Amino acid sequence: RAIAGGCVFAEVPERGAGEARLFWDAASDPMTIRATASRCGSDDPDAFDIRRLSLPASLLKDDRGEELAIRCGDLTVRISIEVGTLLEGSVRLDYRLGGCRLARPLLALGQYDAMLRLGRIPPALRGTARAVDRPALVLRTLDALAADVGARRIAIALFGEEEVAASWEHPSDYLRMRTRRLIARARQLAGGGYLDLLT
Repeated sequence: RAIAGGCVFAEVPERGAGEARLFWDAASDPMTIRATASRCGSDDPDAFDIRRLSLPASLLKDDRGEELAIRCGDLTVRISIEVGTLLEGSVRLDYRLGGCRLARPLLALGQYDAMLRLGRIPPALRGTARAVDRPALVLRTLDALAADVGARRIAIALFGEEEVAASWEHPSDYLRMRTRRLIARARQLAGGGYLDLLT
C-alpha cells in the first residue's frame, strides 16, 4: 500500500506544500490515527460525518480501507479507517491503540479532539516540532515564578489568555500538566540544575 518513504500515494509534484494532500501509511507514521467506523444515527452524540466538516478534507479509498486527511491551519490530522466507511453518512469511530509507544498516537488523538471542539489545534498540542521552543518557555517560566504568580497566570504568560480560557479545564488536563512540567524544570534549573548544562 505504501510507497517509498511511507506515503500511500504520490502527490502531484507541482502542488505546493501548503496544498499537498499527503496520506501516510499508519505503520510508518504514529501520528496517523487508526480507527474503525460503524454506522450510527446523526443524533448520536459521538456521530462523525465528513459531510459536516467545516475544514478542508481529502479522502482516499482503496481495497484496504480509507484514508482521511483533514487540514487544520498548518497541520493535518490523518485518520486511517481500517473497517467500515466514511462515505455512507454518520459513523461512530472507535480508535485503535497498541504497543508501548503511545505518546504520539495520543498526541494525534488530542489534536483531533481539539480540532473537532475548537476548530483549531492549540499550541500546547502541536507536538515535538515545538520542542525547540522549550528552552525559551523555561526561561519565561522562571520570569513568571520570580513574579510569584500561580500556575494559571504562568500559563497565560506562556500560551496566551485565549488558549488558557479554552483549554485549562480540558478533561485530559494537558495544558495544566505542561505548565507544571515547565515550572518543575524551571525550579530545577534555578536550584542548581543549570550546572548540568555545562558538563
